[in-house]
Amino acid sequence: MADRNIGHYLVSYDGATEEVDEIIRIDQFHLDEFREAFAVPPNDPEMHDRYAVGPDDIRFLRPKLAREVEFEFAERAYFIEALQTD
Repeated sequence: MADRNIGHYLVSYDGATEEVDEIIRIDQFHLDEFREAFAVPPNDPEMHDRYAVGPDDIRFLRPKLAREVEFEFAERAYFIEALQTD
């Protein structure tokens, strides 16, 4: 049986179909940094699972991604999500 890990990823959804378009690993995820940058209240039950990403978040997020991303907010929706991997 493979070990399962939870990691944080930038997940891109197609704006028309709402299907997952792309998943990019976040190399440097520190909950306290993200909570502050995304103004998530400490008692928010979803704070460990999902953050909506907007144009103002790109400067903070870009250096933490495993690769360069061309953000297209008119075409896609972006979220930081905790995903379980094998």
